This record gives sequence, structure tokens and C-alpha cells, in this order.
Amino acid sequence: MVLNSIFLLLSSFFIQADTSDFPSNEDLLQYAHFKTMLVNIREENVSPDSAKSVFKSIIQHLRTKYPNHDELDTAMVFPLANSTISAVGGAGKGFYARTFNLFDHKVKGSHPAHDIFIYDPDQDCIDNRKKSYVDILSVGPGLVISIEDTWTPTSTFKGGNYVWVYDFIKGDLWYYAHLRKMNVQVGQKIETGQIIGQVGRTGSSAYAKRSDTHLHLAHFKLTDEFLPKAHNYYSWLKKSKFLKNGISVSF
Repeated sequence: MVLNSIFLLLSSFFIQADTSDFPSNEDLLQYAHFKTMLVNIREENVSPDSAKSVFKSIIQHLRTKYPNHDELDTAMVFPLANSTISAVGGAGKGFYARTFNLFDHKVKGSHPAHDIFIYDPDQDCIDNRKKSYVDILSVGPGLVISIEDTWTPTSTFKGGNYVWVYDFIKGDLWYYAHLRKMNVQVGQKIETGQIIGQVGRTGSSAYAKRSDTHLHLAHFKLTDEFLPKAHNYYSWLKKSKFLKNGISVSF
């Protein structure tokens, strides 16, 4: 009798649960393809054309399931908690996408992102002014489509531990890199201002002594052909909401 009651209670819960928040098997397969594509590009195990074809297929799936909503005017949240625009490296001049090609690992000479720094002279990932690790916040609502959380100092890949997010507002992609800690998982829907992880020094370039501790954040608009185009979003950063202890503040 007790077992029957428990069964009925659980059945009622699953019937009423909103399954739209749970990734389907097809979704999980697409996310797995995305991660495999990134690894194959990094290890030069795939041609640029083949990688491009995989990317387009995945983006088409995402755009079909989550149509973008450009008409929504949602303010962006600054990606580091308790920080301001002054944390952006080079006053926004660090972005250059001269030869950017996501699909060809051999192409060098670009930095299609902004680096957003913490004050960490002893390079322990703790901000010396804040006396704590620094949380990375989601700039908007989206879907986590890929993560890397296995980087070690012996790894050779530059991005270290990262998170790729599909942006529900614009239907584009965000790439957060060099994380020390991960607070999200693949297939998870995240809200604006939600903690994604913490600023770290993972990645062959960020781990080097010459590098100051920072978040590497890139935004990729998607063309009509479902291909990524690096976008300089600095103007968005200047107008973003700055969160201090979870509360929006003006500086």
C-alpha cells in the first residue's frame, strides 16, 4: 500500500513537471557533436570545411528549437561580479579579429574577444582587493551547449576550462574561457546574472606567468548561413548592468 502511494506520488510529479527544461536525447547528441567538433579543430583532426558543416548543422538545430527574439530589449549584465567597465583590458581596444577562423586551428593573429581582469598580482586567482575569488556571471539568458573542465597545467590548449552558451535573446554564441571553477553543466538553461563559474588561469596562455588573471569573453554573431562572426561587443559592456552582491548598481 505504501509502495503504491509512493508510485502514485512520483507519477503525479513527473506528469506535472515541465519537461521543456530537460534536454532531449537529440539535444544531448547535438551538444556532444559541438564538443567533439571543438576538440577535433583544436587537435587538427578535421578539415575546416568539415568542421564548418558540423557547426552549421548544430546551429540550425538550436535556431529551430529556440528561435531568437531580437525585438526584446534586455540589458546585458557585466560578466564579473562586483566589477566595473574599468576591468576591461585596454579600455576596450583588446579586440581584433583580423584573421579569425574558428574552424582552422592553424590560423593565428587574432583576439576576437575582450579580456576582463581581476587584481591578482600573486596569481592565486583571488582578487587582492576583494579578498575572494571572483564570480563570472551570465551576461544574459541562455543555454549551456559545451563545457571543458579537464584542463591541467600539462594540457596544451589555450582556452583552458571554458563554457559555450547559446544566447536566447540574440540567437548567438558566448564563449567564456580560463575558468578555475565551473558552476554549470551542458544542457542547463541559465538566467541573466547567474553564476557560471569563477575567474581562473586555466589555458596555456592564461597560465603563463606573463599573463594577468582574467576572463576571456567572446561573442559570435551568426550569419544567415549559420556561421560565426566575431563581434566587438564593447559598447554593450559600457551600457551593461553592474551587479554588486547580486544587486544592480550604477558607477
